[in-house]
Amino acid sequence: MTSCKNLLGKRIKELRKSNHFTQEKLSELIGLEPNHISKIEAGIHFPQPEKLDKIAQVFDVQVKDLFNYEHKLPNNILKNKIINWLDEASGTDIEFIYKFITSFKEFKIKMNK
Repeated sequence: MTSCKNLLGKRIKELRKSNHFTQEKLSELIGLEPNHISKIEAGIHFPQPEKLDKIAQVFDVQVKDLFNYEHKLPNNILKNKIINWLDEASGTDIEFIYKFITSFKEFKIKMNK
């Protein structure tokens, strides 16, 4: 089982990279040493509450959004969640999902050319 520290670290790293920040830049913005950011992202350290506030502020999200890491769960768990959802989905929903996935695959093929 993945710990809360590990998942939070992955989420912070995801937000940092999507904002094109280095660990050094993030550390400047929130007032921590870069090696501390590295340890947070690795799940070794957990940020203090006031640092969580600063991190959320830097990324322009609410603190609760830092803990929105369900998409970072292991792939086998995500697949099971998708399968369970599909088992309960209506025919119309399944058709929509199929069209979405097909479009997404076509988009990825075009982007990789």
